[in-house]
Amino acid sequence: MRTKPKYLINLYIVLLLLAPVCVLAGEVDENESSQSSQSSQSSQQNGASDSDYADINEIARELSHPATSLRSYGLEVTYSTFSGSLPDANNQTETMLSFRPTYPIHLSNGKNIIIRADINMHQSESEWRVDFDSPIWKLDEDYNSVLLRQSPQVTPGTGHFRTAHGHLADVDFDVAYGGVNENGFISMYGIAGTIPSSQNISSDRKQMLLGPEIAIGKMAEWGVAGFWLKQLIDLGGNERTDTNEIHTNETNIQVFFAYELGNGWQLVSNPNIIYDWEADSGNDLLLPLGAGIAKTTFIGNSPWKFALELENYLVTPDRYGPEWMLSFNITPAFGNGLRH
Repeated sequence: MRTKPKYLINLYIVLLLLAPVCVLAGEVDENESSQSSQSSQSSQQNGASDSDYADINEIARELSHPATSLRSYGLEVTYSTFSGSLPDANNQTETMLSFRPTYPIHLSNGKNIIIRADINMHQSESEWRVDFDSPIWKLDEDYNSVLLRQSPQVTPGTGHFRTAHGHLADVDFDVAYGGVNENGFISMYGIAGTIPSSQNISSDRKQMLLGPEIAIGKMAEWGVAGFWLKQLIDLGGNERTDTNEIHTNETNIQVFFAYELGNGWQLVSNPNIIYDWEADSGNDLLLPLGAGIAKTTFIGNSPWKFALELENYLVTPDRYGPEWMLSFNITPAFGNGLRH
């Protein structure tokens, strides 16, 4: 069980991460003030509409990083397979449907305030169901892949896997400030969090998460590359038993990479690396590596981006974790409707 001093240490880590982010933001804004003043008038008049982009390749690049100035409504389907030391772990699969609206508010200095949500729906989810005669059995206390990372009391003889009903999962969100300067430098910083909206009362962590985020990258004619970092902790514990209190302290690094092939085609790679500071040894790191193909094209007057990506987890939790993930993404984009 986590003690109060350890919880205070986690708060200190968040403040420590946020301090250099604010300093970096101030330096970036100071260096760009002269450039933004020259372009602010046209930005205010035109906003970030589709016509601001020279060609379909530029729109594809703009949809490939988190500090985008394009409003979009992404829809993603992911299919994952799993592995681990628990019985039948290698036969488990999950299907997730995610809706990701992104609303950038265009500012007079050329930057954006970006409001984003990630609404997830489990079509199928594998969870560890504790047997009634097991010594660790508690009413309405099962374990999904997140909880299993910090649950050493779950051993092969305590239960079995089952497929949970389809349900709404927790909703992720972030509010950030950032954009791309005239040299192609991508910068963004803000606050990220998770709302405990899951309808699966037996095996989700039921915690409000909050923490700082920062994204840094580079946009050029060849494409886009960078990383998007979040540090999330829980705002209050989820005490499932007298001896097993679940807490969250996660570092999340989303890598974004897109290499231009021309005519809206891209080679893409967007692995999401997670380090769980609360997990047991051998269950704390998720390290995927993958690649895919993306195509941006116009349907009517709006650009649409289609992407297919396959990832393999080079490192995954020993007890139970993802092994392969296949994702398909459809993202229609629009000009910034909130620019006024």
